[in-house]
Amino acid sequence: MTAVIREAPHHRSLYCVKQFGCQRPECRARNSAYSRRRYRQVGYGTWNPLSDAEPVRQHIAALREAGHSLPAIQQMARVSAATIARVLYDGVNPRAERIRTEVARRILDLPVETAPTTPNTIVDGTGTRRRIQALVWMGWTYTKLGPHLGIHPRRLTDLARAEHVTAATAQKIANAYRVIQTWQPGHHGVPKASLTMARNIAIHEGWHGPLAWDDIDNPAAKPETAQGRHRPGLARPDVDPRRVIRLTTEGLSAAEIAARLGCHKRTVVRARRKAEELAVAA
Repeated sequence: MTAVIREAPHHRSLYCVKQFGCQRPECRARNSAYSRRRYRQVGYGTWNPLSDAEPVRQHIAALREAGHSLPAIQQMARVSAATIARVLYDGVNPRAERIRTEVARRILDLPVETAPTTPNTIVDGTGTRRRIQALVWMGWTYTKLGPHLGIHPRRLTDLARAEHVTAATAQKIANAYRVIQTWQPGHHGVPKASLTMARNIAIHEGWHGPLAWDDIDNPAAKPETAQGRHRPGLARPDVDPRRVIRLTTEGLSAAEIAARLGCHKRTVVRARRKAEELAVAA
């Protein structure tokens, strides 16, 4: 009876020699080198084939917090998906409490650095969320806003409360926001009734407009509310919108006008908008 010779699925480790009796020269040499190293370390009393898996779990968590995906961690550490799964998750068997020292060392040697951003990278949704909320505060409805942002209105309802978004979505909304925040919703097809409803929703939700944020992407930033502007001993300067428009036509930027009038740049922007509204009413 002819014996069936089983072929090893791969030749990247000692598995092929130990389980399949592989006779390839390079595989036998790898096995011999391992045996010599083990024999030597046993003699020195330093043989430690297994290590605690908890530091590895914590290091993987730190890498994921820095933006690295599990497939990227597997590739950088040259370990299999099954190895990562055994360290992280309970399955048919409980998650591993000890793993091979060599594997642990390869994972622990990975530096905890911010991962390169790709379009599919998951990023903080604070800036995206605030931008959409600010546009609704201005009077934009999701139906009218969607085409300008290139995003379906139903998706915008989710993004207005999203904790995390993809980098591509965040960049798309940030780019469009720079332009749309300078538009009056009523001049771009938003009916007055819809504009009023959108603003009421924003007020009810506690959302803030574009001018309320010094750093709209900073989760720690606090909005500048109307109450916050009227602090004891600090009066807001009275700026004539017509003077602001005259200085604007002379080519001065908002920052330059603010410096000349002794006010904040936001005050200049508000004056410009007020002048536009007066012009439309006339």
